[in-house]
This record gives sequence, structure tokens and C-alpha cells, in this order.
Amino acid sequence: MTELGKVYLIGAGPGAADLITVRGARLLAQADVVLYDALVTPEMLALCSQAELISVGKRSGQRSTAQEAINRLLVECAQQYRMVVRLKGGDPMLFGRADEELRALEALGIAVEIVPGITTAVAAAAATRQPLTKRGVARSVAFFTSSTAPDQPEHPALPHTDTMIQ
Repeated sequence: MTELGKVYLIGAGPGAADLITVRGARLLAQADVVLYDALVTPEMLALCSQAELISVGKRSGQRSTAQEAINRLLVECAQQYRMVVRLKGGDPMLFGRADEELRALEALGIAVEIVPGITTAVAAAAATRQPLTKRGVARSVAFFTSSTAPDQPEHPALPHTDTMIQ
């Protein structure tokens, strides 16, 4: 039986290539294959010019790769390559469907490491100089998406919080 590769779920951050973490950039430079989403910029992909690049773009309301197909492709790449990167805009653990990819890989015994990225919402707060929390004013933050799965309510209840990020 051939040895399975390792998959790295890496957050690309908010877009600029110099906002990826040092660890994320180092792993990109070593990757054999990179499956990247629609939010990843060409400048970011230049960090992994040695790798095979596979677009698995996902954007709400636009033509995109089905999550099940991405999961299958990740498994196939781990069977074929030593070092597989799944590069996601922002942070893979926030609206990145990391749970679905983790389950698919771990079910087959494929090693996975998560490398966090700067969440776009936090980067936007920094760029606009608008803190998400402020002493005496806002002590909680909730992140939510307006995109819903077909079988979910169209307008789910909003969380109770001082600051909401959509």
C-alpha cells in the first residue's frame, strides 16, 4: 500500500500576498499541489510556482466546484502527492467548510494540519480603523453569513451581540 500524503488547510488571509502567515508561505513554497479557491490572488499563487495548481473556486451564487468534488479531489491528491495544500481565502475555520474537508480526509486516515489565516473581517476592521470591540461599548463579536444551504431557512435568526460582521 502506498503512503498517503499530508494535506494542509491553509488560510491565505484577506488577499495581499504579504498578509499570509510565515508558516503558510513556507508550506506553499514546498507544496507539490495546491487546490485554491476563488478568493486567492495571482500574487498569492506566485508563492507556489513549483506546485501543480488546481482551481476549485467557490463563490456564492456563481458557478463553482461542488464541495463533494473538492473532497474527492483532496483525497485523490493525498494518494498521489506527498504534500497537498488546500488554500482558502481568509481563515479556513471561518465559513471555509473546513469541517467537511476534515471529515472526508480523516475518515480515510489522511493526515491534516490547519494553518490559520487572517480573517478578512478582522483585516477590514484594521484597514478602516474600526475596532470590533471597544471598552464600554462593544465587548462581543459575532460573525455570520447571509449565504444559506438550500435546505436551511432563508432568514435565520441573528445572534445577540454588540458587533455583527457579515
